Amino acid sequence: MTNSSYADSWVPVHRDDGELIGFVAQDATGWRPLTVFGHPIAAARGQESALDRDSAEDRLHAVGMSYLAEKWEVRDGADWISAQLVEASPAGVTVQLVDFFDHADRYGERQRLTAPVEEDRLRLA
Repeated sequence: MTNSSYADSWVPVHRDDGELIGFVAQDATGWRPLTVFGHPIAAARGQESALDRDSAEDRLHAVGMSYLAEKWEVRDGADWISAQLVEASPAGVTVQLVDFFDHADRYGERQRLTAPVEEDRLRLA
């Protein structure tokens, strides 16, 4: 895991082969699944937002590591810029900007985001 205080309450979740796929964390409303870099994973359609621990772990297993291949956007000031995840760990995530329309001059630029990475900094596109 990490040595950061925010992660002390995160419970690691592994695949059957031992690979870390993310964490579950308890908050005031229940348990929620998190990516390996601490970003909340959205609830499945038709699922209540408040989950028990088993349901949060089930959601994480259902998603697996597929979120790494999704299209993402990173916030840069007031702009949201298309990005791909290029490296992810419990310490954070590295994104590469891939918006060649509105931000062609920054295409390929990489940014390192320190965990936990919240939805106000990184979101699914």
